[in-house]
Amino acid sequence: MTDRSIPAGDRQGLSRRGFLGGVGASAAALTVGGVLGDARPASAAYYMKWGAVVSPGDASNNIDFSRKVDILRRMRPQTARISMFWGDPYNRRFSDAQLDSLRGTGLTEMIIQSSEDPDPSLARHQLSLMLPYIDAHPNTLFVWEIGNEPDWHQPTNPWLARWNRLATIRDNKPSQDRGNLLWAVNMPAGRWAGDGTGFTGSSGGYFDSFVRDTGDGLGGMLSGPYQPDVVTVHCYSSTYLKRGADGGGERNPYKMIDYVRGWNNRISMKVTEAGIDGYKSDRGYRYVSFGSSVANETAGQIDSVCFYGIPPAEREYGIGEGEADQIGTHP
Repeated sequence: MTDRSIPAGDRQGLSRRGFLGGVGASAAALTVGGVLGDARPASAAYYMKWGAVVSPGDASNNIDFSRKVDILRRMRPQTARISMFWGDPYNRRFSDAQLDSLRGTGLTEMIIQSSEDPDPSLARHQLSLMLPYIDAHPNTLFVWEIGNEPDWHQPTNPWLARWNRLATIRDNKPSQDRGNLLWAVNMPAGRWAGDGTGFTGSSGGYFDSFVRDTGDGLGGMLSGPYQPDVVTVHCYSSTYLKRGADGGGERNPYKMIDYVRGWNNRISMKVTEAGIDGYKSDRGYRYVSFGSSVANETAGQIDSVCFYGIPPAEREYGIGEGEADQIGTHP
């Protein structure tokens, strides 16, 4: 879904090698978790980081920032996706002090979301606003997530969406990279003809066009000289976040995970939005079931999950205190 809603002390000396560990999310998760995190693993095999999407508010729908922090803390988080440029692509929506408060909930990872559909120049401007904070916290892993749900913002032009993201990495990573920074690209949401959004294609066709090497020198999204360090995916359902829910097929909440793994079953992955659209008294526990199983089901390729979202968020997705307490029972 498009985000339409409006510390612990640092230790020196961790390098990019220390954060990534080796090929695949399993090694990255185990390395970072062993050094930085104190959460127990989601299973005997793979470490999992838990968190939520944190969106800014406005005068009409904002909630007290301290409440956002409290809701996140109740989830016992290690990660959070910060909608840093939502509604204003040229200015940050969270101050350093607010980020410090979020980090104080236990975060060892912060996923910083760009604006929804940036080009290389705009993405460069946005990351430049974050680099002083990233440099000041070398013991926190930052993930720079480029774009959001390209099939929402470029529904008829996956080629341009692909070019903007890979060209952002080509043009900006050499000068803007940091040892505690990973570069990520958000995958399509998985829309399909007749889903109510006006999308006229197929989810698989759009995805193939978005990730395929077109011969323009940028390579493929999931392989090639400018592939991201991490790809991020979204998982939504009306019932359960498990493969085959809601009748499977186009409504399968694992669809985008499966698409990525069909092309590359080793690239590191993070779930940066996951949710069940509608109130259920045990929805938080259903989220725990998903987060506890997805690492094993992907052989460790996924190492973190952020649920959507801490208010303000669409009402059917908003996580309140009680639901946050349910999520906080995670392993």
